[in-house]
Amino acid sequence: MARMMKIFLLKIRPFLVLPFLFLTGCSTLINNVQVQTLTKNYCAPNVAYKSIPVQAIPSVDSTRLRAVFSDHDFVLVKYLNLSPHIIGYLDNPGNPAVKLAAKQKVTDRYMLFETELNAIAAELDCNGERIDKLAGYMDELNSNTQTRLTVASILLGAVTAVTATTIKNDKLNNGLSIAGGVGTAVLGFMTLNPKGKRVSMHLERNLLQGIWFQNNNAQIYPASVWGILSEKGFSNSENFSLVETMRQRWLKYGLEDQQNSPLEKLYFNTGGIFTAEQLHDLANMHNELQATIRSVQQDLRSLMHTLSTLD
Repeated sequence: MARMMKIFLLKIRPFLVLPFLFLTGCSTLINNVQVQTLTKNYCAPNVAYKSIPVQAIPSVDSTRLRAVFSDHDFVLVKYLNLSPHIIGYLDNPGNPAVKLAAKQKVTDRYMLFETELNAIAAELDCNGERIDKLAGYMDELNSNTQTRLTVASILLGAVTAVTATTIKNDKLNNGLSIAGGVGTAVLGFMTLNPKGKRVSMHLERNLLQGIWFQNNNAQIYPASVWGILSEKGFSNSENFSLVETMRQRWLKYGLEDQQNSPLEKLYFNTGGIFTAEQLHDLANMHNELQATIRSVQQDLRSLMHTLSTLD
Protein backbone atom coordinates (compact mmCIF):
# COMPACT_ATOMS: atom_id res chain seq x y z
CA MET A 1 0.00 0.00 0.00
CA ALA A 2 2.78 2.41 0.94
CA ARG A 3 4.56 1.69 -2.34
CA MET A 4 1.37 2.43 -4.31
CA MET A 5 0.89 5.70 -2.43
CA LYS A 6 4.45 6.75 -3.25
CA ILE A 7 3.91 6.02 -6.96
CA PHE A 8 0.65 8.00 -6.93
CA LEU A 9 2.30 11.01 -5.30
CA LEU A 10 5.04 10.98 -7.91
CA LYS A 11 2.42 11.05 -10.65
CA ILE A 12 0.53 14.04 -9.28
CA ARG A 13 3.59 16.02 -8.20
CA PRO A 14 3.68 18.08 -11.46
CA PHE A 15 0.17 19.31 -10.75
CA LEU A 16 1.12 20.35 -7.23
CA VAL A 17 4.12 22.43 -8.34
CA LEU A 18 2.37 23.86 -11.41
CA PRO A 19 0.95 26.94 -9.63
CA PHE A 20 4.36 27.95 -8.38
CA LEU A 21 5.91 27.56 -11.83
CA PHE A 22 3.28 29.89 -13.26
CA LEU A 23 3.68 32.28 -10.35
CA THR A 24 7.37 32.74 -11.05
CA GLY A 25 7.04 32.78 -14.83
CA CYS A 26 4.13 35.09 -15.62
CA SER A 27 5.97 38.40 -15.31
CA THR A 28 9.00 37.36 -17.37
CA LEU A 29 10.79 40.06 -19.33
CA ILE A 30 10.61 39.00 -22.99
CA ASN A 31 13.65 39.51 -25.21
CA ASN A 32 13.36 37.20 -28.20
CA VAL A 33 13.96 37.94 -31.90
CA GLN A 34 10.48 39.37 -32.47
CA VAL A 35 10.82 41.77 -29.55
CA GLN A 36 14.35 42.81 -30.51
CA THR A 37 13.17 43.60 -34.05
CA LEU A 38 10.25 45.75 -32.94
CA THR A 39 12.03 47.55 -30.09
CA LYS A 40 14.74 48.71 -32.48
CA ASN A 41 13.82 52.13 -33.88
CA TYR A 42 14.04 51.51 -37.60
CA CYS A 43 11.75 54.52 -38.16
CA ALA A 44 14.39 57.15 -37.37
CA PRO A 45 15.69 59.12 -40.40
CA ASN A 46 19.16 58.29 -41.67
CA VAL A 47 20.10 61.97 -41.75
CA ALA A 48 19.06 64.79 -39.43
CA TYR A 49 16.49 67.30 -40.68
CA LYS A 50 18.11 70.57 -41.75
CA SER A 51 16.00 73.26 -40.14
CA ILE A 52 15.70 76.71 -41.79
CA PRO A 53 15.39 79.50 -39.16
CA VAL A 54 12.15 81.44 -39.17
CA GLN A 55 12.67 85.04 -40.23
CA ALA A 56 10.97 87.93 -38.45
CA ILE A 57 8.53 89.95 -40.56
CA PRO A 58 9.01 93.75 -40.50
CA SER A 59 6.00 95.53 -39.01
CA VAL A 60 5.23 97.40 -42.26
CA ASP A 61 5.15 94.14 -44.23
CA SER A 62 3.16 92.46 -41.49
CA THR A 63 0.41 95.07 -41.78
CA ARG A 64 0.23 94.65 -45.54
CA LEU A 65 0.12 90.85 -45.35
CA ARG A 66 -2.55 90.80 -42.66
CA ALA A 67 -4.76 92.83 -44.96
CA VAL A 68 -4.54 90.06 -47.54
CA PHE A 69 -4.35 86.83 -45.53
CA SER A 70 -6.52 85.35 -42.76
CA ASP A 71 -4.99 84.82 -39.31
CA HIS A 72 -4.32 81.15 -40.04
CA ASP A 73 -2.81 81.91 -43.43
CA PHE A 74 -0.63 84.65 -41.96
CA VAL A 75 0.84 82.19 -39.44
CA LEU A 76 1.77 79.90 -42.32
CA VAL A 77 3.26 82.80 -44.28
CA LYS A 78 5.35 83.68 -41.24
CA TYR A 79 6.72 80.22 -40.46
CA LEU A 80 7.24 79.20 -44.08
CA ASN A 81 9.33 82.38 -44.61
CA LEU A 82 7.11 83.46 -47.49
CA SER A 83 6.80 87.15 -46.60
CA PRO A 84 9.76 88.58 -48.56
CA HIS A 85 8.73 86.72 -51.70
CA ILE A 86 5.05 87.70 -51.41
CA ILE A 87 5.99 91.35 -50.81
CA GLY A 88 8.29 91.19 -53.84
CA TYR A 89 5.40 89.82 -55.87
CA LEU A 90 3.02 92.57 -54.71
CA ASP A 91 5.57 95.34 -55.24
CA ASN A 92 6.15 94.51 -58.91
CA PRO A 93 2.73 94.39 -60.59
CA GLY A 94 4.15 95.47 -63.94
CA ASN A 95 7.20 93.20 -63.99
CA PRO A 96 6.20 89.67 -65.04
CA ALA A 97 9.75 88.29 -64.71
CA VAL A 98 10.11 89.44 -61.09
CA LYS A 99 6.61 88.21 -60.25
CA LEU A 100 7.33 84.82 -61.80
CA ALA A 101 10.61 84.49 -59.85
CA ALA A 102 8.84 85.46 -56.60
CA LYS A 103 6.05 82.97 -57.27
CA GLN A 104 8.61 80.22 -57.86
CA LYS A 105 10.29 81.02 -54.53
CA VAL A 106 6.92 80.77 -52.80
CA THR A 107 6.27 77.41 -54.46
CA ASP A 108 9.72 76.10 -53.49
CA ARG A 109 9.25 77.10 -49.84
CA TYR A 110 5.76 75.61 -49.81
CA MET A 111 7.02 72.28 -51.18
CA LEU A 112 9.92 72.21 -48.72
CA PHE A 113 7.57 72.77 -45.78
CA GLU A 114 5.17 70.10 -47.01
CA THR A 115 8.10 67.69 -47.25
CA GLU A 116 9.12 68.52 -43.66
CA LEU A 117 5.55 68.00 -42.50
CA ASN A 118 5.20 64.66 -44.29
CA ALA A 119 8.57 63.45 -43.00
CA ILE A 120 7.53 63.98 -39.37
CA ALA A 121 4.11 62.41 -40.02
CA ALA A 122 5.70 59.39 -41.70
CA GLU A 123 8.07 58.84 -38.78
CA LEU A 124 5.18 59.05 -36.31
CA ASP A 125 3.14 56.64 -38.45
CA CYS A 126 6.03 54.16 -38.59
CA ASN A 127 6.60 54.32 -34.84
CA GLY A 128 2.89 53.98 -34.09
CA GLU A 129 2.65 50.87 -36.24
CA ARG A 130 5.89 49.39 -34.86
CA ILE A 131 4.88 49.85 -31.22
CA ASP A 132 1.32 48.66 -31.87
CA LYS A 133 2.68 45.45 -33.44
CA LEU A 134 4.84 44.92 -30.35
CA ALA A 135 1.81 45.47 -28.10
CA GLY A 136 -0.22 43.00 -30.18
CA TYR A 137 2.55 40.41 -29.86
CA MET A 138 2.56 40.89 -26.09
CA ASP A 139 -1.23 40.55 -26.03
CA GLU A 140 -0.89 37.20 -27.80
CA LEU A 141 1.69 35.97 -25.30
CA ASN A 142 -0.47 37.08 -22.38
CA SER A 143 -3.52 35.39 -23.93
CA ASN A 144 -1.60 32.11 -24.24
CA THR A 145 -0.50 32.39 -20.62
CA GLN A 146 -4.09 33.04 -19.57
CA THR A 147 -5.24 29.93 -21.43
CA ARG A 148 -2.53 27.79 -19.80
CA LEU A 149 -3.49 29.10 -16.37
CA THR A 150 -7.13 28.23 -16.97
CA VAL A 151 -6.30 24.72 -18.22
CA ALA A 152 -3.90 24.14 -15.31
CA SER A 153 -6.56 25.25 -12.83
CA ILE A 154 -9.10 22.81 -14.31
CA LEU A 155 -6.61 19.93 -14.36
CA LEU A 156 -5.47 20.57 -10.81
CA GLY A 157 -9.04 20.72 -9.60
CA ALA A 158 -9.82 17.43 -11.35
CA VAL A 159 -6.74 15.72 -9.87
CA THR A 160 -7.68 16.94 -6.40
CA ALA A 161 -11.20 15.57 -6.80
CA VAL A 162 -9.92 12.19 -8.01
CA THR A 163 -7.45 12.03 -5.13
CA ALA A 164 -10.20 12.56 -2.60
CA THR A 165 -12.12 9.54 -3.90
CA THR A 166 -9.21 7.12 -4.45
CA ILE A 167 -7.01 7.60 -1.37
CA LYS A 168 -8.35 6.13 1.84
CA ASN A 169 -5.66 7.52 4.15
CA ASP A 170 -7.44 10.46 5.84
CA LYS A 171 -4.30 12.38 6.80
CA LEU A 172 -2.74 12.06 3.39
CA ASN A 173 -6.07 12.77 1.74
CA ASN A 174 -6.51 15.97 3.78
CA GLY A 175 -2.99 17.11 2.98
CA LEU A 176 -3.41 16.55 -0.73
CA SER A 177 -6.83 18.23 -0.72
CA ILE A 178 -5.40 21.27 1.02
CA ALA A 179 -2.45 21.45 -1.39
CA GLY A 180 -4.75 21.05 -4.39
CA GLY A 181 -7.15 23.66 -3.05
CA VAL A 182 -4.35 26.15 -2.48
CA GLY A 183 -2.93 25.51 -5.92
CA THR A 184 -6.32 25.93 -7.58
CA ALA A 185 -6.92 29.16 -5.65
CA VAL A 186 -3.52 30.54 -6.69
CA LEU A 187 -4.16 29.73 -10.33
CA GLY A 188 -7.63 31.25 -10.12
CA PHE A 189 -6.23 34.44 -8.63
CA MET A 190 -3.58 34.65 -11.34
CA THR A 191 -6.28 34.15 -13.98
CA LEU A 192 -8.19 37.13 -12.61
CA ASN A 193 -5.06 39.25 -12.03
CA PRO A 194 -2.46 38.29 -14.61
CA LYS A 195 0.80 40.20 -14.32
CA GLY A 196 1.49 39.80 -18.02
CA LYS A 197 4.72 39.77 -19.97
CA ARG A 198 6.89 42.87 -20.20
CA VAL A 199 9.49 44.22 -22.61
CA SER A 200 12.36 46.64 -22.29
CA MET A 201 12.42 49.37 -24.93
CA HIS A 202 14.85 52.25 -25.20
CA LEU A 203 13.39 55.36 -26.87
CA GLU A 204 16.43 56.73 -28.68
CA ARG A 205 14.58 59.42 -30.66
CA ASN A 206 11.42 60.36 -28.80
CA LEU A 207 9.06 62.51 -30.88
CA LEU A 208 6.63 62.76 -27.95
CA GLN A 209 9.17 64.34 -25.63
CA GLY A 210 9.06 67.84 -27.11
CA ILE A 211 5.26 67.89 -27.07
CA TRP A 212 5.03 66.85 -23.41
CA PHE A 213 7.74 69.22 -22.18
CA GLN A 214 6.63 71.91 -24.69
CA ASN A 215 10.07 72.63 -26.09
CA ASN A 216 12.11 71.67 -29.13
CA ASN A 217 15.44 71.43 -27.32
CA ALA A 218 16.27 68.15 -29.02
CA GLN A 219 15.78 69.85 -32.42
CA ILE A 220 13.67 66.94 -33.66
CA TYR A 221 11.11 69.19 -35.33
CA PRO A 222 12.02 71.63 -38.12
CA ALA A 223 11.69 75.25 -36.97
CA SER A 224 8.76 75.88 -39.33
CA VAL A 225 6.77 72.86 -38.10
CA TRP A 226 7.50 73.54 -34.45
CA GLY A 227 6.58 77.21 -34.80
CA ILE A 228 3.15 76.36 -36.19
CA LEU A 229 2.51 73.69 -33.54
CA SER A 230 3.43 76.20 -30.81
CA GLU A 231 1.47 79.16 -32.18
CA LYS A 232 -1.73 79.78 -30.19
CA GLY A 233 -3.22 81.80 -33.02
CA PHE A 234 -3.06 78.76 -35.28
CA SER A 235 -5.43 76.59 -33.23
CA ASN A 236 -9.19 76.73 -33.64
CA SER A 237 -9.78 78.13 -30.15
CA GLU A 238 -6.73 80.44 -30.27
CA ASN A 239 -6.44 79.95 -26.50
CA PHE A 240 -4.10 76.96 -26.59
CA SER A 241 -1.50 75.92 -29.13
CA LEU A 242 -1.63 72.52 -30.81
CA VAL A 243 1.24 71.44 -28.53
CA GLU A 244 -0.70 72.45 -25.41
CA THR A 245 -3.90 70.81 -26.64
CA MET A 246 -2.11 67.55 -27.43
CA ARG A 247 -0.46 67.49 -24.01
CA GLN A 248 -3.85 67.89 -22.32
CA ARG A 249 -5.22 64.94 -24.30
CA TRP A 250 -2.39 62.70 -23.16
CA LEU A 251 -3.31 63.16 -19.51
CA LYS A 252 -6.09 60.60 -20.09
CA TYR A 253 -3.45 57.86 -20.26
CA GLY A 254 -3.04 57.86 -16.49
CA LEU A 255 -0.37 60.55 -16.58
CA GLU A 256 -0.01 63.02 -13.75
CA ASP A 257 0.58 66.67 -14.56
CA GLN A 258 3.73 66.81 -12.47
CA GLN A 259 7.41 66.43 -13.13
CA ASN A 260 9.29 63.12 -12.85
CA SER A 261 6.25 60.90 -12.44
CA PRO A 262 6.97 57.22 -13.33
CA LEU A 263 4.88 57.28 -16.52
CA GLU A 264 6.41 60.59 -17.59
CA LYS A 265 9.86 59.03 -17.42
CA LEU A 266 8.62 55.94 -19.27
CA TYR A 267 6.80 57.66 -22.15
CA PHE A 268 8.71 60.91 -22.64
CA ASN A 269 12.33 60.22 -21.76
CA THR A 270 14.40 57.21 -22.76
CA GLY A 271 11.85 54.46 -22.14
CA GLY A 272 12.10 51.48 -19.77
CA ILE A 273 10.02 48.39 -18.98
CA PHE A 274 6.62 48.39 -20.73
CA THR A 275 3.49 46.29 -20.31
CA ALA A 276 1.27 45.55 -23.31
CA GLU A 277 -1.25 48.16 -22.14
CA GLN A 278 1.45 50.82 -21.85
CA LEU A 279 2.67 49.96 -25.36
CA HIS A 280 -0.87 50.42 -26.70
CA ASP A 281 -1.02 53.85 -25.02
CA LEU A 282 2.37 54.80 -26.45
CA ALA A 283 1.26 53.77 -29.95
CA ASN A 284 -1.97 55.76 -29.57
CA MET A 285 -0.05 58.90 -28.61
CA HIS A 286 2.11 58.58 -31.72
CA ASN A 287 -0.99 58.15 -33.88
CA GLU A 288 -2.77 61.12 -32.29
CA LEU A 289 0.25 63.36 -32.86
CA GLN A 290 0.50 62.16 -36.45
CA ALA A 291 -3.15 63.12 -37.04
CA THR A 292 -2.50 66.59 -35.62
CA ILE A 293 0.57 67.06 -37.84
CA ARG A 294 -1.37 66.01 -40.94
CA SER A 295 -4.25 68.34 -40.07
CA VAL A 296 -1.96 71.29 -40.85
CA GLN A 297 -2.30 70.36 -44.52
CA GLN A 298 -5.92 71.53 -44.38
CA ASP A 299 -4.65 75.04 -43.68
CA LEU A 300 -2.06 74.73 -46.44
CA ARG A 301 -4.88 74.33 -48.95
CA SER A 302 -6.42 77.56 -47.68
CA LEU A 303 -3.09 79.35 -48.04
CA MET A 304 -2.56 78.13 -51.60
CA HIS A 305 -6.05 79.23 -52.55
CA THR A 306 -5.33 82.77 -51.28
CA LEU A 307 -1.96 82.84 -53.06
CA SER A 308 -3.63 81.85 -56.32
CA THR A 309 -5.90 84.92 -56.15
CA LEU A 310 -3.06 87.46 -55.87
CA ASP A 311 -2.77 89.86 -58.80
